[in-house]
Amino acid sequence: MTRQSPLTQEHIFAGVFFALLLFLLYQLFRILSPFSSALLWAALLTLALSPVHRRVRRLVRGRASLAAGIMTAGAFVMIIGPAIFILTILAGQAVDFYRWTTDLVQSGKLTETWNTLALPFLDRLQHHPLLIDVDVKGVLIKGLNDITSGLATQLGAIVKNSLLLVANLFIMLIALFFFFRDGEAYYTAIAGVLPFTASQRDAIAARFLDTFSGVINGVFLIALLQGIMTGIGFAVFGISFPVFWGFLAAVLALLPVGGAAIVWLPGALYLYLAGSKLAALLLLIWGTVLVSLPDNFLKPLLIGRKAKIPVFLLFLGILGGLKVYGVLGILFGPLVVTLLTVFVRIYREEYGHPDSGHGQH
Repeated sequence: MTRQSPLTQEHIFAGVFFALLLFLLYQLFRILSPFSSALLWAALLTLALSPVHRRVRRLVRGRASLAAGIMTAGAFVMIIGPAIFILTILAGQAVDFYRWTTDLVQSGKLTETWNTLALPFLDRLQHHPLLIDVDVKGVLIKGLNDITSGLATQLGAIVKNSLLLVANLFIMLIALFFFFRDGEAYYTAIAGVLPFTASQRDAIAARFLDTFSGVINGVFLIALLQGIMTGIGFAVFGISFPVFWGFLAAVLALLPVGGAAIVWLPGALYLYLAGSKLAALLLLIWGTVLVSLPDNFLKPLLIGRKAKIPVFLLFLGILGGLKVYGVLGILFGPLVVTLLTVFVRIYREEYGHPDSGHGQH
């Protein structure tokens, strides 16, 4: 009696097919990985500017290539070009600030400056019983040097390696054009392969776009605005390295506590202790009204309406994303958290117990 093999021709075909598919996907990943940063930034810009792109496409009566060309040129003139210009200035100021702090430490002027401008509460902090063995000044100096040296090294390397910067910029612009022109076709092709129903795909896409819009408007743009206003305030009231401090304020604006005030408030105190009391008062008003106050009511409004995720999870997503993905993590972290909640909901709807949804809103 002949025993039939459990492997049929269909099984063998499926195994070979998926093995080859995984192999080809891996090779495609290796091919695209050198350009991953440029492609990711192009994709993010395409998503961020998609509402404008839809309006432009209507104005040119649906001519996809013309609309994509206009959007690509506009993105370069309005966003990419100014960003490169600001990054170049930022790199120079970070390097200069690092050299300045190093010279202060080596010449001993920092001790003199510390003794002149140190705030009373810092002196009390240094003599607190719990911190009696801690060199508060040394910790602050080391932290400042670590931040400035690391920033100067990274930004300096980006600016110095101009050939790589130009190549990535060229690739990003090409990708931006094709993403604008054919992005919907790419999405349809990829979505059609996913093993989800049409309603599930729509739910995932809707939550993804809502979270992306919420994070862009409620986190990234507000932090950028706070950084710009901090830098302008420092430049107006005579504090050195305003672009560097503005960048630092934009980064710290992502924190749920303190935010950009961690930068502009010490700046106002510095001016006051240096004898510029009027400038200190004006910077204090500037920082309160134009930097920190808008954050208190705009961010909860924009994030709560769009992203629909708890502030604590949003904060962890941003910090974790920054750690794992770098600057892109500002967006990727919250998106990963939100998409995970969507997939959990789909799993509960498809495979969960019928009573598991009771009491849920």
